[in-house]
Amino acid sequence: MRKLDYYIAVSVDNFIAKPDGSVDGFLGEGDHIQPYIDSLRNYDTVLMGRSTYEFAYQFGLRKGQPVPMYGHMKQYVISSTIGAFDHPQIEVVSQDVSTFLANLKDQEGLDIYLCGGGTLAAYLLEHGLIDRLILKRNPVLFGDGIPLFHTLGKEQPANLENCTVYGSGVIFEYYSVT
Repeated sequence: MRKLDYYIAVSVDNFIAKPDGSVDGFLGEGDHIQPYIDSLRNYDTVLMGRSTYEFAYQFGLRKGQPVPMYGHMKQYVISSTIGAFDHPQIEVVSQDVSTFLANLKDQEGLDIYLCGGGTLAAYLLEHGLIDRLILKRNPVLFGDGIPLFHTLGKEQPANLENCTVYGSGVIFEYYSVT
């Protein structure tokens, strides 16, 4: 069975973005970047919420197009409002996400990358569908913003399995959460 990894940049105070959705406090350069890029080869599928997908519009992505950074992956956008896309590499999922993801995890392939956001991640964690949490903890405090998980309904144990500290100050933390 495939695993679902919530692989996300986060501030020291557990925000994935500032209140306006910007992420300009996260380090875009440094010795942590290449290991992250290399790790994307471990996935052949990426899952994201509508807001995460639309975040890429500011970088030139047009609606209905796959996100170039995940060009080697099948891409799914979870949304009941964005409408259908006409591209073979990207699909909108508007059905029950729990059933969809359970079926997706049973298919052959590499692991699945959840790139955001906090509302979708909270839902998936509460339903036992996230297997691993990989935090790219950046050396910045936002003070306020979009949280790592929006309102978890219950406590969830997490087991730290490994961490890597980079000279840039970014720390990759690897947790199992199932």
